[in-house]
Amino acid sequence: MASETPSGITYFPCRPGCQLDFQWGLGRELLLAETSGPTQTAECTFGAAQWDEPSSAQRQVAYDTMKLHRALHTQAMSEQDKVARLQSIVKYSQEVASVLLAACGRPASTDHGQQAVKEDCCAWELLQLFYLFAVRYEGSLTQDLVMWMKKHNRLLRGPEGSVQEAFADLCGGIQDEQAAAQTLPGYWQVIQRLVLNGWTDDARDLLYVHSETQSTEDRHSMQAENAASHLLAQTDALLRRLPQVQPLSTQHNAIGTFLSFADYADARDSWKADCLRLLDSPQWWDDCQAMVPDTAQGLRITLSIMSGNRDEIDNIAASWLELLMGMLLYGLPAKAGTRHNIGPMVTQCLSCRLSPASPSPSGHYLTLMEELLPGAAELDTAKVLAAGSQLSLWFKAHMPDILTAAPQGKSALQTSLEHDGGDLTEKLILAYAHSLMPYPTTWHVAAAYLPWCPCHGAEAMEQLLGQMPLTQADSRLANQVLHECQLYGLPQVAVGVCRQMGVHHWQAGRTAAAISWFIRGHDDSRASEAAAPLVRQIEDMLADTSAGFQPIPALENLEGLLNSLAPGEAPANTAASLQPQQQRKADNCVQHRGSLGFVQGFLKLQKALTCVAEAKDHTQVQSAAASVCDMVMVLVGHKAAPQRMWVHLLFHVIPVIEASHPLVFSHRDTQLLLTRLQEAAVWVSKDSHHQHQQHEVMAVRLALARNVAHAHLNAFQPTIAAEA
Repeated sequence: MASETPSGITYFPCRPGCQLDFQWGLGRELLLAETSGPTQTAECTFGAAQWDEPSSAQRQVAYDTMKLHRALHTQAMSEQDKVARLQSIVKYSQEVASVLLAACGRPASTDHGQQAVKEDCCAWELLQLFYLFAVRYEGSLTQDLVMWMKKHNRLLRGPEGSVQEAFADLCGGIQDEQAAAQTLPGYWQVIQRLVLNGWTDDARDLLYVHSETQSTEDRHSMQAENAASHLLAQTDALLRRLPQVQPLSTQHNAIGTFLSFADYADARDSWKADCLRLLDSPQWWDDCQAMVPDTAQGLRITLSIMSGNRDEIDNIAASWLELLMGMLLYGLPAKAGTRHNIGPMVTQCLSCRLSPASPSPSGHYLTLMEELLPGAAELDTAKVLAAGSQLSLWFKAHMPDILTAAPQGKSALQTSLEHDGGDLTEKLILAYAHSLMPYPTTWHVAAAYLPWCPCHGAEAMEQLLGQMPLTQADSRLANQVLHECQLYGLPQVAVGVCRQMGVHHWQAGRTAAAISWFIRGHDDSRASEAAAPLVRQIEDMLADTSAGFQPIPALENLEGLLNSLAPGEAPANTAASLQPQQQRKADNCVQHRGSLGFVQGFLKLQKALTCVAEAKDHTQVQSAAASVCDMVMVLVGHKAAPQRMWVHLLFHVIPVIEASHPLVFSHRDTQLLLTRLQEAAVWVSKDSHHQHQQHEVMAVRLALARNVAHAHLNAFQPTIAAEA
């Protein structure tokens, strides 16, 4: 768990009246102890819970299907037409199937994760077949099941292994051995299993390498030189002409050599009659038996399967599923392939050939199909849910999307749960979301599913986002959490995240970042507290009047931050005493209140005083002096600065007050500053620790008085000049 920090909550069942204790084990293991009864005679039941980190394939499936799931449910909120709704579900299921197939072919981080995705894909396509295509179209599912079983044959392996593995092993042996292909062990058994499952092209490939078949690139130009080659050629021709019914999954795009359901029954009967006629040709069989008895025996069994001999089908089938395929393709009438008839057929095949329990994952999966396939064929939602509970949490959460296409499934999934609250669909989605919460790579996927949980989703979302483990280095993660809070309307959680990040940066000594996070979290008190060291530094510099005004470099690091933040409230005790024009000036200069507002204003004053000192001509001096005037009026005149600093601030700008020509401080500005100076002088006279500021008060008062006199003279100069 070093790289993946858990941030979700997992719930474990506990019997009423019992106490559940736990401690961490090794790796991803939680040791549990359920205690019941009095302390002296307590009974303990021990257990362990383990979980695996999602593999790369499972994460990719989670990312891709999250968007599809959200789009489907968003669309469902506006759709009223049942036909349109069914079309949306069909399109969604096909897109999800494409995602699963792509993930199956992608290298995975763990074998378990890859196996889980393959199992989900197989079960998903099976539900697709019965709940969507078989409900939407009338016809036979035989060809759909042939394609489904071929695609997932390695999963659906019986006790003797899968036919795909047997075919691959035999092909490898044919390439390695110098002997004739038909002499290799299992040659005819593999051909017969291929025919039984409907994989006629692969069966023909094996017939083609038989030594009695002439080597030619064009299989259709085979010439029968003897009985064996004649029978091989005729069997090959029959396999090539095997009637194939149009798959229901491609009804919307009916192309190729597939037959309609009505034509399929007649063509199949005619084809089986041709198989029987070839079996009833004693002259060919006698000659072949005399020449190559193994070939004669192998071809007889193959043709017997093709003609529907149930005993041979039962003997060759390696599992109940292969027995089902053989019966649907050859042993039963064509109508047996419809959805209503497949359920009883599965039950019959299971009773004839129950697959034994196998310790391997594939054997377990075939056992799972003993429950899932008949349940899906009968649209029995309870059976499907029971079987699907053995698959991954992803499958259980998305399975309802398909099951709701059938009326029986929708009613079962929307039934309210008496003790849990919500319905079964919400419970399954919540369980899947909880499994994604502990990992940095998937927590945002969990957040995307919680809005579709009307009963418990909001609470789970608050727990997920509010308990996210953040550090001062996790700014990107924090911004992602804030985005989710804004998306799902959780302002209080967002405030908590900002404050948490602000505290982390504050403790790390990153003042600018701490202030930024506090402002985003509307925590003005902590933002001012974070700025307090800067305020003290400013105050110490101002108090040292002997050294003059000394710029503070640390403030320049905050300039970008202060200019980028949104305007806040006006400084306290200011609005009532300002004229509208003055109020607008104050708002433009200082956007924040408290210590932060003072730091922002002083930074602008510092820049203006620096510009005055560095100005090269009179125009630049006057422009910088005007900026100094604006900031002095904000900091002192409008009380943005603490009162204890007013005298210091005015003392440091005396050179600007007296040296500006024309004057930058108007008569009204000077009168307001004299009023503030008098207020500060009263405060200085009462505090014995600040008696040393009396000379500063007198110097500032003298400078302001001179400025008033100059202002009066400037006001009367036009009149005197006119009279002269």
